[in-house]
Amino acid sequence: MRRTLLFAAALLMAFATQAQDTVPLSLARLLADAPSDTSRYHIFRQAHLQALTNGQTLDYSGIDTLHIAIPAGAKPIPLAPRNDFANIVIVVKNTVANLVLFSRTPAVQPVPTSTAPDSLISAAIDYGDYSRIPGLDSGRWLLQVVDSTPWVTQRIGHSYGHYREELLRLDNGHSTDRPTKPYVGTVSKPRLKGRRTDSDTAFLFANITLLRDSLSTFKTLLLNIENLSSATLRNITVVTPPSTLTDDFIIRIYHCADVTLDNVKLIGSYSRTNHSGYGLLMDNCRNTRIRRLTARTPWGVFGTNNMHNTLFEYCDFDRFDIHCYGRDVTYRHCRQSNSYNQYSSVYGTILHDSCTFDNFTPLLIETSYNSYPHFTLRMHDCHWRLTRQRHTMIEAGRLDTLISSRPELHDKCLPDIDIDGLTIDAPFLLRPQLVHYRGKNISHPALGIKYINLRRVSTVKGNRIRFRLSDRRVMLSNPVRLLIASPKSTNASTSVIKYL
Repeated sequence: MRRTLLFAAALLMAFATQAQDTVPLSLARLLADAPSDTSRYHIFRQAHLQALTNGQTLDYSGIDTLHIAIPAGAKPIPLAPRNDFANIVIVVKNTVANLVLFSRTPAVQPVPTSTAPDSLISAAIDYGDYSRIPGLDSGRWLLQVVDSTPWVTQRIGHSYGHYREELLRLDNGHSTDRPTKPYVGTVSKPRLKGRRTDSDTAFLFANITLLRDSLSTFKTLLLNIENLSSATLRNITVVTPPSTLTDDFIIRIYHCADVTLDNVKLIGSYSRTNHSGYGLLMDNCRNTRIRRLTARTPWGVFGTNNMHNTLFEYCDFDRFDIHCYGRDVTYRHCRQSNSYNQYSSVYGTILHDSCTFDNFTPLLIETSYNSYPHFTLRMHDCHWRLTRQRHTMIEAGRLDTLISSRPELHDKCLPDIDIDGLTIDAPFLLRPQLVHYRGKNISHPALGIKYINLRRVSTVKGNRIRFRLSDRRVMLSNPVRLLIASPKSTNASTSVIKYL
């Protein structure tokens, strides 16, 4: 170890003498003579530290494949705002301890609000006017709102609940961002923390491949970012071999706004079909754009909470979750297969535009949070291949007698449903189902739903197909308009139904 550190120190002396040099620092030259994979990690991290301290950039050219081993006591490699790895391949072996390899996490601070009553804070969040809260009335801010009253006191079957959070961007005391649900007039007690972003530079993490060595006995997680106002993650590949390890998160993104993931490929994860482990772990993010994601993992690619306005485009992956609390999800030109999308406490609209579902349930309402708010499900020009295992559009959970502790969550709702263009490929005599209920007892009427529109729904041969509305006879809280339009004409039949 001592020889390794002396070697790294000698090489990095050159950095100190060139602290004001604007020429990018060449990593290839530094790493060429490293005596071991462990020492190569030390040199790699020290080079990043030095460049970050001096405000310099690192030049990764000339490096094809970089073999590193995680040493005892290793810490994450801190990142500058812009990180272009020039398509290097990092092969990492870890037999020491779980480690996040790269990290950028600027700190946030509590916002002093001792002189501001809860009603003023709630009104500022709902209406976007923070001019009466000292400190927030000027400059640009990335503001975190944490509701200290639990959204869900206890998740059924678990020992924990959930707190809702919002991420809001402020400019000179005002914000165009709004919370998913209002705070005024509720049992909420919002608390604020944040950071000034006036001098922020957009974060870039690009052009890198991580290969996790099959002999690793601990997890090496690629990236952790927090509290960023703008970030792009581009051209990233992570390959995970079969392993007994679980509880993975390859990339962790918390409390970030305006994040773009572009051309990310995740091949496997440390997980099993019966034990969790995510590719992407996300919490309290606003305006997330995910383009050209290709991902297959044993458990499911995403584990997220508090997600507000998420867009998928041209993706091919197995599953998206918002375990609890969020708003507005859009999928365009995406393919999903062999799983389901899972939501709890989601509001707004879930839109699928020109998407393909292959042995897939488009919408599953997670029951363990006992949270069934109203939202809208829309589909436009989609293709759905049914199997006997998966042939239901909405897995609707349970309508039992258990009441949530939050007044906002007392109602147990179904979404409005608007399907305009759906081609179904089904095995012989298999009939698609709109809603399926889990659980034995249906004790509550279904609330919230106002309409079911089924337009241009047909088989692959263009024939009209009949939906089974529900596997249970469920009372609707109010009459619901059911519209069914012929796939080959503009003729439509409209009826009013009181039961599914």
